[in-house]
Amino acid sequence: MTRHEFTRIAHALIVSGALASTGSSGAAAQSRAYRSGVELVPLTVTVTNRAGEYVKGLTGSDFTVLEDGVPQPLAFFAAGTVPIDLALVLDTSASMARTMPLVRAAAKGLIQTLRQGDRGAVLTVSGSVAMPQGLTGNGDALSAAIDALPADGRTALYDALYVALRELARERREHTEVRRQVVVVLSDGLDNASHVSADDVASTARRVGASIYAIALSNSREPHHASPWDRVEARAAFEMQTLATESGGRMFRPTSARELPQTYQAIANELASQYDLGYVPAGPVGGGSFRRVAVRVPPAVRAVARTRSGYYAGGDSASGR
Repeated sequence: MTRHEFTRIAHALIVSGALASTGSSGAAAQSRAYRSGVELVPLTVTVTNRAGEYVKGLTGSDFTVLEDGVPQPLAFFAAGTVPIDLALVLDTSASMARTMPLVRAAAKGLIQTLRQGDRGAVLTVSGSVAMPQGLTGNGDALSAAIDALPADGRTALYDALYVALRELARERREHTEVRRQVVVVLSDGLDNASHVSADDVASTARRVGASIYAIALSNSREPHHASPWDRVEARAAFEMQTLATESGGRMFRPTSARELPQTYQAIANELASQYDLGYVPAGPVGGGSFRRVAVRVPPAVRAVARTRSGYYAGGDSASGR
């Protein structure tokens, strides 16, 4: 698919507003496929102690999953072995021109942390959305796509997030293998060219279930008195923070592009330290309502577990299909 064709198809999706993701999911235990038609709700879980350190070595019996406050029996558990699909979304608008060499180097550093069996995709954000490299396990192809990135145009950030989430939903719909899905997005500015809103992206993210890691690179503007522009920036930051938090991811705010290698490494360290859980809801899954999900670990572990805030029941949307 050419860059022009992908952009045209992406905008057709956006205009149509097709936010629902459907399909079936699958795995009951680490080595046994779940039968077709059974809805497995996959959760990626990060466990940290009071010092912010990752807690490793836990087993399935250490976790309690609650759906709307009701405990759910685990049907799937894995510690650090589930393959990852990572959609790397990079702002290539004109404002990024001076920092693109650093952005490219840091992004390739993140790609190099992918393991055997993991896959990556590269999407670009400017006045429109493009995907110069779809999901692949070929690290050289991913690096080549990053090296070729331009820097021009405006910033259609929400469009790019929407397309990345839809691409991950399509992959999950077409494959039964349990894979962890992650979106890592880097931008230095406000969205000024999207066809979808932050609310549209948030709704899609809840349906797909991918973890979102947002990197808000400082635009280094000179200090000034409070203005309406500051309120716009604050609102945009709040929206990105909410997307990251509700998906079980994180938001980073490096002050310069020179901090990007450490930021990407922090994300890679977290991905390498997570647990993957899955359960089949005990009650009816129809109705399209939003189900709140929480994960707990025993008090003796002295840690907290972080995951996505919930999922939409019905329409196979728990698994983003």
